[in-house]
Amino acid sequence: MVHITLHKGDYVIKSFKDKNLEKCWRTNQCNKFRTDLVRRVLMKLDLMDAATCLDDLKNPPSNRLHPLHGPEYKNCWAISVNGPWRLIFCFENEGIFDVRLEQYH
Repeated sequence: MVHITLHKGDYVIKSFKDKNLEKCWRTNQCNKFRTDLVRRVLMKLDLMDAATCLDDLKNPPSNRLHPLHGPEYKNCWAISVNGPWRLIFCFENEGIFDVRLEQYH
């Protein structure tokens, strides 16, 4: 199990690949996203930011945490949000990077 190395005042989520998603999470201005997804997306982002290790994201089981494959997804993982939507992110010891929301079908 790899733990995230944090310093006082640090966020676990270090960067977003989707700037609209970052704005939604940091300022609660989520007009670029479907209203039926916003609450669950924000809840999942809060879970991600509270994680101390990747295993923390296995709960709740509905997250369906899984690694992604392919050269463009090196060190990347996904958790389910709702239906075909998932949050994709890269995980390293220092935290979570390049967070984005994608529809996979």
